Amino acid sequence: MHRTLVVLGLILCLYQHIQAQSKAPTSYSTSKMDSLSRLFDATKDDAAKIKVVANAPKRIDEYFEKPALILQLYQKALSLAQRIGDEKSLINLLIEIAYLEMYAMIDEPRAFQLYTQALGYTEAEKDYASSAKICYELAVITEHQNAKDEMYNYLFKSVEYTEKSSVLFLKPYEGLKIMFLEDNRVNEALSICQKCIQYVNDRNAPVASKLFAYGYMLELLNKLPNKKREIDEYTKKIRSLLEQIDIDRLSDISYNSIATICYEAREYKLAIYYASQIFKKSDLDNRTRVEQDLCAKIISESYERLKQYDESLRYYKLHAQIYLRNTRNRLSIESGRKVIRAESERNLILKQKEIDQERFYRNLSVAIAAFILMLGGIIFLFYRREQNRKRELIQLNATKDKLVAILSHDLYSPITNLQNNVALTDWGALSQPEFTQQVGQLGNQLAHARNLLDNTLTWILSQMNGLLPVPKLLDLYELVENEILAQQVTATTKQIIISNQVPTRVRVQADENHLIVIVRNLLQNALKFTQPGGLVVVTYAQNNNQQQIQLRDTGLGMSPERLATLFTLGQGTSARGTANERGTGLGLVLVKELMEANGGQIEVASQPGVGTTFTLRFAGSRAKPVKKYGETGMLTPTI
Repeated sequence: MHRTLVVLGLILCLYQHIQAQSKAPTSYSTSKMDSLSRLFDATKDDAAKIKVVANAPKRIDEYFEKPALILQLYQKALSLAQRIGDEKSLINLLIEIAYLEMYAMIDEPRAFQLYTQALGYTEAEKDYASSAKICYELAVITEHQNAKDEMYNYLFKSVEYTEKSSVLFLKPYEGLKIMFLEDNRVNEALSICQKCIQYVNDRNAPVASKLFAYGYMLELLNKLPNKKREIDEYTKKIRSLLEQIDIDRLSDISYNSIATICYEAREYKLAIYYASQIFKKSDLDNRTRVEQDLCAKIISESYERLKQYDESLRYYKLHAQIYLRNTRNRLSIESGRKVIRAESERNLILKQKEIDQERFYRNLSVAIAAFILMLGGIIFLFYRREQNRKRELIQLNATKDKLVAILSHDLYSPITNLQNNVALTDWGALSQPEFTQQVGQLGNQLAHARNLLDNTLTWILSQMNGLLPVPKLLDLYELVENEILAQQVTATTKQIIISNQVPTRVRVQADENHLIVIVRNLLQNALKFTQPGGLVVVTYAQNNNQQQIQLRDTGLGMSPERLATLFTLGQGTSARGTANERGTGLGLVLVKELMEANGGQIEVASQPGVGTTFTLRFAGSRAKPVKKYGETGMLTPTI
């Protein structure tokens, strides 16, 4: 009964969201749609019908509010183009339909199918400009699906087609820069930015395109150490280009990009000016709202650099409001769809069970004696299943109570302290040294709260069977090294040495995100229980057909009683660290579940006063050498 009420509540929320979206005036767009439909139907010639649809406004316009209506006309025109063999119109219509399916109907599998179909035509026609744009959209979809190898392949294809085309298109360069940085591949990010600059210079591109290309490089350089000379060089070039920009020719999406470039070039007043232009828009669609969110954040950070803190706070609040609204809208739609899909699947299963049960009773009617015997067995099985279900519900309820108690205790303190310190700061009751001390303490508390929320959300997804692994071959040394760098501040503070003794050319078959969470939690646990001056070591070994990762510390160690409850969530499963750090015990529970989800095992050996060793075992073949990207220069994929 409770589950049914939750489902109905979510569906009601989805319905109210859709109703709210439809309250905007649509009579104008509907009448325009009717006019377009009548014109299409009245046109006799097939080619002329296709031209009617081709001349209709595209994408972000009054038709975008009612995508299903324009999609119907696109489908009719697509059928006509296929019938008369008009491949140019066929390509354009497939791209437009795929775009609406992806961004208006939120149906990425359908969009992927259509874009792939269109790519076959554009490659055959050697339409490099369209091929570049299609490959970029396919990269976006595969990135959403966490298929990074495919994503990189499509981005490289997009760059290759762009450089063969006469139409300027910078998005694949920007996409590769962002993804290289996310994967900590700095040299490749620098290489692709240099390639983008060469691309716009060789084609004598317009000012805006050159500005974007130089902006990508400056944004990257600002994140790297010891690049002052290069930063000054590109800042000077960008300031010169900014003087040549014609604001009247910029699109909505350009405002945030140019404002970001101005911010990176330390032209904060210009950043505020360009970002403010988006708020003059009267017609708002979903993409414009996202741009407003980004622009509000840029304005807030620019005012902060100008030390105009009141204005910075005002725009930060606006950014938070827009971000929350956009997130709530997106989550309500996706949650509603998942609930409806799950309920439909459940109904099909129940219906199938009813059919099987009818067939079962019909067959049993042949022999009453057998019927009675089998009925008794069925009753017994049902009884056992109900008892098992009852035990599971009791266990889940107890786990929920423990998790709520842990969250309420560990989240209440930092949030309360933050609220109190904000109040004291507003009243002027804190001196500068007191404020600095409180900020440091709050930072540690909020970092603890953030880590707790990350682990909690990941664990909740695992309990909902929503954390399915996507295994691939991972560079183990690089993954461990990145996580060690992320924990270096804590290690330095506690004067603990972390040694990465994993060979540099080893691959492990596992889900990348899962393995990151596993290594991160084990490193945090080791640092927490190791005294100042201690040592944490990560090693790797190959045993027959099994790969073994060990994380060993010289910390406090654990008693046998503590080891027995180490992977069980509950009050008292976590102890205070050597610097009085708090924990919940949820991290190690999550580590065990993620290891099992990836087909691995975790073992722990510990001795009080000596230290603890966690051993991760993965099934797999012998380690293969990893060829580092960039060893032979920029790679270009072959088609």
